[in-house]
Amino acid sequence: MTTSHSETRRMMALLPQLEDDLFTRLMLCTGLFLLASFVVFIPVWLLDPRVLDSAAIWTKPQKFNISLALHFFTLAVLAHQIPRATRTGPVLIGTGYLAVISLIFEFVYVNVQAARGTRSHFNSDTGFEQIMYGLMGLGAFLLILAAFALAIQIWRKGDRTNRGLWLGSIIGLTTGFVITLALAQQMSNIGRFVGAPLSGGGEVIPFFGWSREYGDLRPSHFVSLHLMQTLPLAGYIADRQKWPAMPIVVGLGVVQIAVAVALYMQALAGEPFWPA
Repeated sequence: MTTSHSETRRMMALLPQLEDDLFTRLMLCTGLFLLASFVVFIPVWLLDPRVLDSAAIWTKPQKFNISLALHFFTLAVLAHQIPRATRTGPVLIGTGYLAVISLIFEFVYVNVQAARGTRSHFNSDTGFEQIMYGLMGLGAFLLILAAFALAIQIWRKGDRTNRGLWLGSIIGLTTGFVITLALAQQMSNIGRFVGAPLSGGGEVIPFFGWSREYGDLRPSHFVSLHLMQTLPLAGYIADRQKWPAMPIVVGLGVVQIAVAVALYMQALAGEPFWPA
């Protein structure tokens, strides 16, 4: 789960804007662990012939590795807008450790279930799996709670000289947190698919696994979750290009939220994101 201190310092030499503090190391090492896991699992992903919900059995863990690696790297980078004392204070360190502990729990369970050839999410086949699915919901909340805590700290103590990055971080992390939780709650109530049989969503989009035959709530979830990356990036670009930050960040946020809502309504109508 960890790399040596010297290895982390060498990696940070490639990213001179990042300081060598506990929160940064925690986020970066977790992201590196997930990227390494993605590479390690490539052979079994390609060679295991089993299929679940019309996708290779190891596609779910691999999506998990990539998505959460991006999440932890994002937190490491955006946290450098706040003073080191705040970055290493109890709020971010506490939520950071909760996120990593939750990551370990979910990582183990997702991969064990893949090895068993059964679902990790949306699985209530046995009493044990019902309990684990509930715990995974709590784990998902704790995984992104650090993003919300970071948004508050950036709003209170962040460097406002880079107005676009500051604004994009606050809006992106906050709206991503809220909308992602709301959609996750909906999916826990009604499932991923709308109008599909229990066996799955039929033909799917490669890697993403989104149904091409039935309504699927996951495209909306994907768009809302990645507000945490797109809005800070838009703000950063606005700062570099000397563009007006407010209309760019807010405008993109409105468009992306509108797309998430449209995809959500499309799925509820039983229509696929990309029809077969």
